[in-house]
Amino acid sequence: MFNWQIIGYLGIFFASVYRIPQITKIYRTKQGGDISKRSFLLQNAAYISLITYVCGKQEGDVILIIYYIIGLIQNITIIAMKTYYKRGSVTVDDAVTS
Repeated sequence: MFNWQIIGYLGIFFASVYRIPQITKIYRTKQGGDISKRSFLLQNAAYISLITYVCGKQEGDVILIIYYIIGLIQNITIIAMKTYYKRGSVTVDDAVTS
């Protein structure tokens, strides 16, 4: 009999790493202006709703809960980095006039 949880844990692995290149790019370039903050906020609302739904079921699915929590943490990290670098950004014009 096939153990379907292996597929679930594989999905958690991919969910854990697929946003790392985006986070790394924001960190290296110190800018996230081309990222839609609204998109990430809506995705976070979806994650929170789904976490609440799965936890509210009698038989909560641990794999889904872990997936949603990882996605939520990564999205919050991206939004925070975008906001942080937007506030501290210096344009070429600002550097020339200073």
